[in-house]
Amino acid sequence: MTLWRYLLKAFIKTVLMVFIVLSLVVMLFALVENLRRFGDEGVGAGAIFQATLIQVPETMYQVFPLVLLLGSMLMFLRFSRSSELVVMRASGVSALRLVGIPVLASIILGILFIVAVNPFVAATMRQSQELEDSFRGESSSMLSFSKDGLWLRQSDAEGQTVIQAARTNASGTILADLRMHRFNENGEIYARVESPFATLLNGTWEMRTAHVWELQPDGVFKLTQERGGYRLDTDLTQEQILDSFAPPEMINFWQLGMFIQQIEQSGFSGLRHRLYLQTELAKPALFAAMVLIGSAFALRPSRFGQTGVMMLFAILAGFSLYFLKDFAETLGAQGQVPLFVAAWTPQVAAILLATGLLLHLEDG
Repeated sequence: MTLWRYLLKAFIKTVLMVFIVLSLVVMLFALVENLRRFGDEGVGAGAIFQATLIQVPETMYQVFPLVLLLGSMLMFLRFSRSSELVVMRASGVSALRLVGIPVLASIILGILFIVAVNPFVAATMRQSQELEDSFRGESSSMLSFSKDGLWLRQSDAEGQTVIQAARTNASGTILADLRMHRFNENGEIYARVESPFATLLNGTWEMRTAHVWELQPDGVFKLTQERGGYRLDTDLTQEQILDSFAPPEMINFWQLGMFIQQIEQSGFSGLRHRLYLQTELAKPALFAAMVLIGSAFALRPSRFGQTGVMMLFAILAGFSLYFLKDFAETLGAQGQVPLFVAAWTPQVAAILLATGLLLHLEDG
């Protein structure tokens, strides 16, 4: 039991050290990039530094598997150079048992990342996006979802129009059971339009049948058009509508399932968000795979030499896993392979290969 506590303490200490160092490096590069992007737009240094601090959690969340790989590798390299590894192996402790504690710790970290860190990172990403929009003087996403359907916001010559629709097609160019709320430049509503269907054609929302209510001076809406077509110019395009989706990374893990249900009920495809949900669920397996990869190349007595080569192989193996993971997720996002296979196969394959390497090197 004392040995396991010692391994756990050494693993956490090493991972924390690597995490702090990489966080500082990421913060430095992000600060330089933000100064380059927003320095000429009159944004103060304090606001840029605040935006940098908010961006760091997102990047570290993405690279944390690499932190685990480096942490496990450095820990066992330190044990090897201090001959602690030789003593542990001579006492009858196998390589798999030595790796077991870091792997178990990484799985627990993966679960914590899903249930606790993910909501925090999603919130910081939304706040970072809002800050960048304020720096550029742009508005936030024009598309949102609720239990009542989807909501679109657009600018026009009279002011702004908020469109509520029960559902749409996969491309977002046909709205069904829609209601348009038209506002003037002062933000005051002056008309409401209802139609069973609206089609986006050449910069115009075209409705074959529409009911138009206009606000009268006495504050009452009066029906001014009961039948006939209605057209509303728009600067929205199909690409802008689809790009206005909130990226799955910006959605709280606990709210992701409801969001997927809402967008699919509205008529859009939730494939990308479902894939992200599966990759998040597979995060403990990814963390365990990275620890196994780092340990497999580091569990080797230093007297055998080639320590630098083994570290290089471990890093290359880690990046190879990242490449295979991205490739599998691309296939899954295109619907060429099942989402479960795309999200879990690279991690499971890496775990099996790393375990096989450990067994091959086992001599105790």
